[in-house]
Amino acid sequence: MHELGIAASILERVQQESAQRNGARAIKVGVRIGELSGVDPEALSFGFEALVKDTPLEGLALEIDYRKRMQRCSKCSREYESSMLFTVCPECGSLETACIAGDELDLMFIELEDPACV
Repeated sequence: MHELGIAASILERVQQESAQRNGARAIKVGVRIGELSGVDPEALSFGFEALVKDTPLEGLALEIDYRKRMQRCSKCSREYESSMLFTVCPECGSLETACIAGDELDLMFIELEDPACV
């Protein structure tokens, strides 16, 4: 389950950011996952929860923004959602399309609690 490794990498980055900000407590972390990334959002959530349990990061929320595959036609510029490996533009029938979304695996944000406000 490579999702466990991804969750560990996310938590490592959270810890780095917290340390750089005088130990500010992390509250939430957000990731963007595309359907072509090969990452199962449920497995990632499960692994994340297992890794933070009984640690100083317990209670840290994981927010997942799941993105469907999107294509853009190079002939007519139409953008459309696609679930097929090879896609035909629904507007003009061209096979000249490019994937523009759905392959993401990005750390979007880390929300930290300001120690001065605690």
